Amino acid sequence: MKNLLILLMIGNLFGGYFSDNFLKYSTFYSSTSLESPYTPKQTFEVNTQEGTFEETTEEVGGSYNISFGMRKLARFKYQVKKKNFYDGSENELSDVATIGAVSGWEYLLKWSKVRSFGETFVDSESWVRYLGDWFVVKGSYANFGRDELEFAQIDARYRKAIGQSWNFTGGVLFRGHPAYGLFPFNKWLKQNQGQWWELAYNYGYIDEQYNVDDDLLDYNWYDENGVLVAESDDEFYEYYYGDLITLYNEEEVDKLGWQYEGSVVLGVDYYKYEKKWWIHGWLTTIPYSKGFTPYSFKHEQGNIDFDIGLVTGWKFNRQFGIFGEGRYISYWGIDSYELKAGLNYTFF
Repeated sequence: MKNLLILLMIGNLFGGYFSDNFLKYSTFYSSTSLESPYTPKQTFEVNTQEGTFEETTEEVGGSYNISFGMRKLARFKYQVKKKNFYDGSENELSDVATIGAVSGWEYLLKWSKVRSFGETFVDSESWVRYLGDWFVVKGSYANFGRDELEFAQIDARYRKAIGQSWNFTGGVLFRGHPAYGLFPFNKWLKQNQGQWWELAYNYGYIDEQYNVDDDLLDYNWYDENGVLVAESDDEFYEYYYGDLITLYNEEEVDKLGWQYEGSVVLGVDYYKYEKKWWIHGWLTTIPYSKGFTPYSFKHEQGNIDFDIGLVTGWKFNRQFGIFGEGRYISYWGIDSYELKAGLNYTFF
């Protein structure tokens, strides 16, 4: 919604230019969907005081998807509008290609809040691009909540078209992102001389010593409400301590704020469409980056960031055809990918 408000404010400033280049032929959409929850596996635990089993199955709410967006995108020839309405579930991989189907301004603003299989996250990807005859400029923001990958970037490149199918690009890229590749817990553990239980105390857990036998001690563990959650150190470490490590790492990384870096960016796009077959591929590589902040990501030697995608299809005849499409993005050691392939056979 914030992006949409900014867009409308800009419209008031630039009047006709904005209306002609941004609002004309654009589509605003919103949608809500709800599905019944999945049924989790039943779990039980023993109540040692009463000698009974108690069900501890997690209650899972229904799945939902709330989406808002605005888009102005020209379709490639192999693309067809599959529905009468946009609802946010559209996922055309070619939308993120460096070179679009037409020159001029195009954009995609997409925000979704999703709950799926008991997990709630935000999934958004927005960008604005201007494609000229010899250059391309693009600003984008993405938050892939499921993959815990978030970044914003400004991309400016020189464009060299060769024939009608090839486009080579090169330029500079400025990126911002949360601090990645850090594990603050290791530093904390060293500072506390390996006394891991101190972290549990910091989050409200307490332990109570008891004798297993004459030569062995162990501990019951209680949460901040005094509820017994584990009857040994091993049980607490296995089922609870990992969540505390994750929580501590997230809190410490959040304190560092966003990190920024400048990069060299190179790309190549290929697009060929025939009536019976088509291929559309793109590759962006970032071979060199310079950090501007203390915790900007540092790659291991030989590793680079990249974004690669491919959409292809082949209609053998009126009845039979195959297709495949995929995208793989690797930024700051975090991988996010999707792949789809299949065939269609029509009976007459």
